[in-house]
Amino acid sequence: MRGSRALYAAGFLLALAARVLFLRAFSGNYDLESFAGAVSILRRGGDLYLETTRYNYSPIWAHVLLGLDSIARWIGCSFGTALGAFLLVVDALTARVLYRLGGGGRRGTAAALLFFLNPVSIFVSSFHLQFDNVAILFLLCAVLWAERLPATRVPTVAWLSASLLIKHIAAFFPPLFLAGRQRRGLRPLEALIPYAMFAASFLPYWRSWSGIRGNVVGYRSLSEDYGVAMLLAIPGVPRWLPGALFAAAMLAALLLLRRVARARACLMLFLVMLLFVPGICEYYFVWPIALGALFGGVGYLVYTVVVASFLLGSPDGLGLALTHLPGWHGVWWSVLLWLAWEIRRMTPRSGRSPA
Repeated sequence: MRGSRALYAAGFLLALAARVLFLRAFSGNYDLESFAGAVSILRRGGDLYLETTRYNYSPIWAHVLLGLDSIARWIGCSFGTALGAFLLVVDALTARVLYRLGGGGRRGTAAALLFFLNPVSIFVSSFHLQFDNVAILFLLCAVLWAERLPATRVPTVAWLSASLLIKHIAAFFPPLFLAGRQRRGLRPLEALIPYAMFAASFLPYWRSWSGIRGNVVGYRSLSEDYGVAMLLAIPGVPRWLPGALFAAAMLAALLLLRRVARARACLMLFLVMLLFVPGICEYYFVWPIALGALFGGVGYLVYTVVVASFLLGSPDGLGLALTHLPGWHGVWWSVLLWLAWEIRRMTPRSGRSPA
């Protein structure tokens, strides 16, 4: 037991050191400039959605950035340092929630360590300074509260709402929290509250609807040689097809995951999203890392190795001049393998169809 504790402690210290080293070496990027631009607009009382096309989220995150910028000015550090420190704290809290979701003990500690030491998580939070991990933390909190006894629906709704308000990557997830046979959960009207809260956050900017429609509702991320977006390279393929396939895949996944345990269902929904997403950024690959740490397995290992290797050679990553590193296609196939592995783990060994 003492050896295990020492191993876990060494792992957490190693992960912390790696994250701090990345933060110390951070010199800025395109997204940090976009965040700073949003803060500047808020400080002078400008319009967040008409004065820039580089802000694609609810106004809540912009006000979080404004608070971090104020703290940075107060203590005399850079905006990037304040943001990076905040994201580091968020990942530490995520590790704590994973410990609780894992039931504590060795399994919970292993899940927390798998996440905090994961190179994809480290890279996205401390190299890219992306805030997807904040929305994921709130989603994990919703899962934790949804499974508590006695059932407590109000905190679950609150955490889901917070997740969407920070970054709406969990926009498809509230239906997974609906109650079902032998499963505690939300009532239909309660599952709509996160969407209502997300929409209400834009009310102060209702005069800027054209900017919200173009920058938030109509945002389609980047076009890369990845997944269904490659269909557009085929002559005659309509531009709406990748989006339609994504919507159909999400609907099918929600129907098929209704009876799957909630944490695993959330993990698998993230994997379906990454398979069919019509636009991609490399920091999206952090989405399934936290939930995947709860279950481990070959799929999680292969995905981590492939994505970490991809980030080593990516021009937006470390850009190392190494040959034979995975590209966008390699990552997509690792997502497919991981999803297939999770489906296989759910199938009874007797060969009968899963419930």
